[in-house]
Amino acid sequence: MEDLILSQKFIDSPDSPVWGMSLKAAGSMRFRWNEVNPNRLEFLNRLSFPDKIPAQVELYHSQEVVFIKDADDCKNVRADGIITQNKSLIPLVTVADCMPIFMYDPVTSTVAVLHSGWKGTGIVKNALELALKKTSARPEDFKIVLGPHIHDCCYNVDEERAEYFSSNFTPECVRNLGQGQYALSLARANLALLKKCGVPEENICVRPECTCCNDKFGSFRRETAAFSYLSPEEKAFRFTVQAAFVKF
Repeated sequence: MEDLILSQKFIDSPDSPVWGMSLKAAGSMRFRWNEVNPNRLEFLNRLSFPDKIPAQVELYHSQEVVFIKDADDCKNVRADGIITQNKSLIPLVTVADCMPIFMYDPVTSTVAVLHSGWKGTGIVKNALELALKKTSARPEDFKIVLGPHIHDCCYNVDEERAEYFSSNFTPECVRNLGQGQYALSLARANLALLKKCGVPEENICVRPECTCCNDKFGSFRRETAAFSYLSPEEKAFRFTVQAAFVKF
């Protein structure tokens, strides 16, 4: 499995969970409740062996986060983030250029995994608020990893979206490229948001990998660049969706 997954402990402790995500070599981790993905099933069987249980939701590019006590709490749920304190579970979301956010509070043993694309930027604030409500986990105690995602070297957006991010997060997350195009940094947007939420800077790790630049990762933008004529539904089968997870 080592060549199919990028993973690392949150902190240097025997009790620390690991955050991780599948690599392109693992194949597509696409997930819909009304579909069967044999590749994903095989991957999850290997990941959860012998005594862990995958807990997954169907994404819809929202800021919706759910708190779960067991895997059945996810059944038929559509959301973009999962929080749990159950160490037997492996909460998972799927990503491909969008940012996976991994969270761990060593005080309350609360973990979370989030899918944060441009529409979902802000979901980490919802997750911190829900964790505090359900588990008393405080923002200042969380260790947070902003995982591999499309960086501003490759993520160009129009003026409308640039203005949205500049106004709602920080002007530092956009860079004017001229001719109505802007480079967008999802990392800077989330760093500004986490600071407002009270998460210390030293508790946050930003992974340097750009999923569009680095072909070890699946990338919606890179893998569908030659298929601009296809509909979004058809494009969905042309790129490698990855599984992002937290595991004790």
